[in-house]
Amino acid sequence: MNIFKDIYTFINYLDGVDIIFLVAIITLLILLVTLLYFIKINRDDDNDISNQDNSNNDNNKKIEDILDKIEIKEEKEMNENSDEEGELLDLESLTKKLEEQKKQEENKDIAACTEYEKEQEEKAIISYDELLKKHNQYAINYEKEEVKDDLVIKKVNLNNLINTEEKEELKDVRVISYKKEEDFLSALKELNRLLN
Repeated sequence: MNIFKDIYTFINYLDGVDIIFLVAIITLLILLVTLLYFIKINRDDDNDISNQDNSNNDNNKKIEDILDKIEIKEEKEMNENSDEEGELLDLESLTKKLEEQKKQEENKDIAACTEYEKEQEEKAIISYDELLKKHNQYAINYEKEEVKDDLVIKKVNLNNLINTEEKEELKDVRVISYKKEEDFLSALKELNRLLN
């Protein structure tokens, strides 16, 4: 009980500014303790992460060592066939292997395509000439038409989107020949000269 009385008398002797100063000091001490706690927790987490990174680095080193051993074995085999004919045969076999790997990768890429991707690849327009060729290739065909209250309702046939009309061939049309264009330009210049 004496402790509480002593605290009470201590607080009674303090002014308003002293109380604010005391509360600020206590708050700063609490913040300092929490900051130190968070720093300790983060260091522990960093140590755990670095331990995991070290184990991953060890695994990567083991894999690199194995790959190096395989490369050394291949180099020894290549050195055994060091005469010119053997080197030519090795080059030919290497080129064949590379071509086969390239074909296999292309086949994997093609096989990995979905139906949607294949359809998009077929419909893709790459140049202006292709765009002109594919012009009017697709059309909206209707199955039936109904009229309700001055409103025409048409049912679209999604199964038949190919245009059945004949394709019009686009021709290179020249409106005016170069001679006529030059004559027209000279007439404009003459008119401009007369007006000025």
